[in-house]
Amino acid sequence: MKVSSLRTWSRITWPAVAALAAAFTLTGPASAGAPGQADPKLGNQQKAAAAQLAKDYGVSAQEAQRRIQRQDRLTDLATDVRKALGSRFGGAWIDHDNGGRLTVAVTQRATTSKVHATASKAGARETRTVVVRHSLRELTQMSDVLARRIAKANKGAANGLQAAVVTEDNALRLDVPRGKKLTADQHKVVKWAKQRFGGSLRVDTYAHASEPLYCGGQYSCDPPLRSGVAIYGSNIRCTSAFSVYDSYAYYMLTAGHCAEGSSYWQIPTYSYGYQGVGSAVDYTFGYYGDSAIVRVDDAGFWQPRGWVYPSTSIRDWGYDYVGQYVCKQGSTTGYTCGQVTDTHATVSYPNRTLTGMTWSTACVAAGDSGSGVYYGSTAYGILSGGPSSGCGMIHEPVSRALSQLGVTLLSG
Repeated sequence: MKVSSLRTWSRITWPAVAALAAAFTLTGPASAGAPGQADPKLGNQQKAAAAQLAKDYGVSAQEAQRRIQRQDRLTDLATDVRKALGSRFGGAWIDHDNGGRLTVAVTQRATTSKVHATASKAGARETRTVVVRHSLRELTQMSDVLARRIAKANKGAANGLQAAVVTEDNALRLDVPRGKKLTADQHKVVKWAKQRFGGSLRVDTYAHASEPLYCGGQYSCDPPLRSGVAIYGSNIRCTSAFSVYDSYAYYMLTAGHCAEGSSYWQIPTYSYGYQGVGSAVDYTFGYYGDSAIVRVDDAGFWQPRGWVYPSTSIRDWGYDYVGQYVCKQGSTTGYTCGQVTDTHATVSYPNRTLTGMTWSTACVAAGDSGSGVYYGSTAYGILSGGPSSGCGMIHEPVSRALSQLGVTLLSG
């Protein structure tokens, strides 16, 4: 659902915005560092991600830290190759089953030499290439076609179909709820997808329904607030994400389904009172994502932080790649990390179907909705939801949120 555009709202203008925009404008993902450049010492965030990686793959702490230390270089390399190859790019992923190396899929064998040359310059000579049938652009288009069918079939159904792009298989995956009865329309979608996509489709099951993760029905919910900055609306608690701006004002990002349930927002202060933040002026919650911006009434209080968490500076944004580790800092579960498992995902919520989302394995809970999903100084998304049982996180890619809301990420 798309509500009034930012341009239809009357807002306060702060003169300092223009100057700050010049100083902090972010045009896109950071590029790979210079060859041979030393990696920075691991901070607490990187150590936490490494500990999760070691647990996930049964490798030593030292090996896990080595892989995490290289992650930014590999994701930057993937983005550089993505831009260079265009329609010949079939996707990329970090393969932790094979030492954490980057694998790049291409649609033309002749382009493999270009990938290896770029990887060598970036200090990632072990990068592997595979030749595939579909480009990432084609897979995304196929996913969009399937998503439209799913969204229509899911309306009124007790249990929704879901889907995702499986980059590693150069295919789509259509997920049906395990042990649940499908409607006649959903059966038709499954049959249609098998006929339409043939060998490019995998059909699987999922055990737990997906749901948005806000605290509703009471002003707060247990467990008590952890490390994320909570925002309170009308009987709703969510978490704030990144700071953004346009030529009119400063804002904070949160989840669209939070803004749908509330208009004016507050944050708790150190004295356990509440300070007004502002009103939600634009949001999307539905087929095309889950993001919102809340106007910041007191610009001086929020500046010049790149994120509302004082200890974290966000300097750029990036794309999601399967295999990379991302983290979030929510007001309920605090700080957790997990591995990206699915991109361009179609997700079934109660009475909603969302497309273009990203799944990861981080643990989240009610009240974490709206948290910033990030790694190091790079923003990746806005936490939307997760499974109704067990760990798992769904986030809205920050690249799409910035574009749809017409705002720029503010660097710290």
